[in-house]
This record gives sequence, structure tokens and C-alpha cells, in this order.
Amino acid sequence: KYLPVWDGELYLEYHRGTYTSMARNKKYNRRSEFACQNLEFFSVLAERMLGTEYPKEVLDECWQIVLRNQFHDILPGSAIREVYEVSRGEHEELQQTVAALMHSRMAALAPESENITVLNLKGFACDEVVVLPPTQAAALEDPYGNVHPVQQTEEGPVVFLENLPAKGFMTLTESGLRQDTGANPDDIPFEITEHGIRTPFYLVTFDDLGFMTRLYDLKEEREILKRGQRGNLMRMYEDKPMNFDDWDIDIYYQEKGWDIENLTSMRWVDVGCVRATLAIERHEGECAFFQRISFYADSRRIDFETRVDWHVHQHLLKVSFPTTIHSDEATFEIQFGNVKRKVHTNTSWDWARFESCGQKWMDFSEGHYGVSLLNDCKYGHSVRDGVISLTLIKSGIEPNPMCDQGEHVFTYALYPHTGDWRCGTIHEAYKLNQPALAFSGGTAGSLRCLADTADRNVMLETIKRAEDGQGFIVRMYETDNALTRTALDWKGPVAHVEKCNGLEETMEPLAFERCSDGSARIPFVIRPYEIVSLRIVEAHNPSEGGASS
Repeated sequence: KYLPVWDGELYLEYHRGTYTSMARNKKYNRRSEFACQNLEFFSVLAERMLGTEYPKEVLDECWQIVLRNQFHDILPGSAIREVYEVSRGEHEELQQTVAALMHSRMAALAPESENITVLNLKGFACDEVVVLPPTQAAALEDPYGNVHPVQQTEEGPVVFLENLPAKGFMTLTESGLRQDTGANPDDIPFEITEHGIRTPFYLVTFDDLGFMTRLYDLKEEREILKRGQRGNLMRMYEDKPMNFDDWDIDIYYQEKGWDIENLTSMRWVDVGCVRATLAIERHEGECAFFQRISFYADSRRIDFETRVDWHVHQHLLKVSFPTTIHSDEATFEIQFGNVKRKVHTNTSWDWARFESCGQKWMDFSEGHYGVSLLNDCKYGHSVRDGVISLTLIKSGIEPNPMCDQGEHVFTYALYPHTGDWRCGTIHEAYKLNQPALAFSGGTAGSLRCLADTADRNVMLETIKRAEDGQGFIVRMYETDNALTRTALDWKGPVAHVEKCNGLEETMEPLAFERCSDGSARIPFVIRPYEIVSLRIVEAHNPSEGGASS
């Protein structure tokens, strides 16, 4: 009882470069994790609906690949070159395997037709912009009877869909335009101005070099960027740490840097009913930067799809947004939760925290407003004097002299919002990382949800077959640091439910309520940031027995 207790993070003032080194491998890791998780869920769905065999052996092999490539020093980016050639091959094989299994199951669930089926892999119902397979339909009608206009873009047709079912799918049919619904692809809610764009959410101004000089929130009537400074500013730094090149970023890297200003082209593309996109191309020495900045008619998120052809060594690339937010702390996502960190330099400890690790998002908020920076494969962040930055590339030469050379493809997004990170940030980050998938085919009117939670702060993360084959495992976690009395809605006949630990060992049985439609509601209490795993055993017949409350 006399030993001291440390509450909070033990920040390591060292190896900050491992958040970014070997960016390709970190991207593969992020995508492979989601790919395995997606296949687990979709295999359960296909097994229940079609009797398709659950590919346990394949999934075991895929997860072993993911875990093996998370080993030190592979995932930190500090191994030798040959390691990453092996890692690349394994990840690419994994993703091809998963894609083939996903496609075969979707082909069975959505038989060939002129319809389009959209699969929502996330554990919550959502509204989302979806990239469609090739279609000439001007509008699509969902099972609820709502009509959604389709926009043709350089990427392919896109549509904004509402109320996609959690862990499920819906099938849409081609619809004639219905003027009474406002579902007209000719209705464009964007106004391209001489120096920018007016969207339903923002007034945006760009300078002659393509940098944001103004981002004004029309609804909240407030400036988001500091006056006289530039947003979405990419800056390159000389990066030569004293030791451990691929491991470290030393604080003095900030003393020698320059903005990527050489603009080659800038033009508006894909201006339509769903989104407007600005395409920008830059060059800096032997490096080329291509970016598509997308603003949406029905989403506050601003996406920056980026491709970089990188051919320099011992240089660091960061992108920054100088915000008007007033706060001395920022919030960063960690595994199944988040952590707050001070962003001032009051003490030597604070001063040393110039690069911080985060997962899919970080957020910088004041009392009633904030800005989140989301990403699909980046981990290094920094916040100083209201400027939020994301580290994009670090190209050391030891022990891998070819570290980060070549093409990088990634997306980051800005998400201004009212309130703090609890007001949509987590869900937007999932939408960026786990987008809905659209397939040709399906039966008109099909609408299916496998499971959902009663509260938005209870994130349904995983649905899989139990390791022993006895039932299904549903894993959830609490996102908001809030004790919550909640429930899981399972869309199927339930015979038995029990709470289990991460090893799927029984902890206690849980009562449940049968619903008139044959589904079940499973009430439970989840503690702040708790991870909860449930084993659900279904009845072979909805009318069969099984203890319930």
C-alpha cells in the first residue's frame, strides 16, 4: 500500500518516428485488421442466411498474418528492407483472400439483377456517401421508399444514403426522378466562387497556391481557421535524428522546413448533387503531390484523398490546420478508448510531447465547438498553439535505406463539429476507415440488420463464430467514458446468452427478452471504456425453448 501509483499515460520521450516510418506497412496493417473483422461478420451473416460454411481455418491464418506482422520491429517501421518485402506479400495475399470470400458470399446473398446492394460493415446505423458499381441510374430508391439522386464522378457513381442498417445490408432499385422528394441530380447545392466554394455547411476560400485561407462554419457563424494563416498546409522538414534514424524524430527537426508551394494545377471536378471536389497537383524536387479535396452536400466532413510520389531520404512530411480553437488539451483515440494530453509547454514533460500517437482520430475542442482530424492509416500527431498536424511520411535510411520510397496513398479528413469528440467524431472515423460496400445485384426491398446496440456510445465492434464453434461472439466497447445501461438487439432466435472474457471463457449467464418479430433484446450494463463480450447461442427454431427473462 506504500508503493506510488501512476494514473494516466507514461509517455515515452523516445522513438516518436515509429508512429510514421514505413507508412505502407502501417496502412496494410490497418486495412488487414478491418478486412479480417469484416470477413468474420459477413461470414456469420452468410452462414445464418444461406448455410455457407464459416471459413474458420482461413480466418485463423489471416489473423496470424496480421499478428505476425505486428511484431517488433515490423510494425514500428524499424526493421531491415527484406522484412517489408515479405510483409508486403503476406498482407496483399491476405487482402486478396478476404476480397474473394467477401465477393462470393455477396454474390450468393445478392443474386444477379439490375439492383444494387449496399453492405454496412459498421456496428451502427448511419448516413453515408457510397461509391456505387457502374450504373446509369439517375436515382435509387431504398426499401423505406426514399429516393436518392446519383452523381456521376471521375471515381464512379456516388450516392448519399440514409439509415444504412447496422451490421447489415439494403438493396436499392433504380427509380425515376421524383420532383416531390427533391431527389434530382440536377439540383446542385454548391456555389463555386472566384476564390473558393460555398457548401451547405461552409464558406471556403483558397489562395492562388491552393491553400485554405478561410473555413467559415455557416450554421455556427464562426471562423475555423486563424486569420492570415493557411490550412491544409503540407510542409517538408529535414529529418536527421542524432541516433536511430527510422526510430526517432528529434525536436529540432522544426528548425529547417519549407512549405510545398509549387502548384502545377488546380481545378474543380465532380461538382454535383452529392459532392464537389477540388483536384490539386504540386511538385517539390523529385516528389509529386496529388490531392482531391471533397466537400459534401449532406456531411460536415471534408476529405483529403492524397497520393504522394516520394523520392527523398531523411525528410519528414506533415500537414497542418491552424484552428481558432482555444484549449490546453487534445484527445487522441487509443485502442477501445481515448486519452487526453496537454498541448502546452509548461513543463519539460509537456515540451517533450511534441509528437503524440493516435489511432483513427484526434480531436481539439473548446467549450462548445471543436475540430477533429481523422485518418485512414496515420498515427503521428502534434498540436501546438492551436495548430493541429498529422505526420504523413518519414523517410529514414537506417536500418532500411529505402524506407518510404515510392508511392503513398492515404486519406485524412477534417471534421468540424459542435460540442466535443463525443458529437460524431468516432462514428465519422469508422465511416472513413470502414466504408459501406456496394455490389451489383440483390432482391428489391431486401433489408437486413444482424445486430445493433441501443446506445450510440456502445460500439459494436466484432461479430464472429465462437472459437469452440458454440454460438457467436459479439464484442462491444464503451466510447464516451460513461456508465451505460444498454441493450444489444440480436435479429434472430436466441436460446442462451452469457457474458464471457476475451478468451471466450464463461463469466455469467445473461437474461434476455424475446420480441414479437423473433429477435431478442439483451440488456446489460457497461462501465466506462469497458470491453464486453457476449456469447449468443441461437435456437434452431424460433419457437423452441431457452431460458429468457
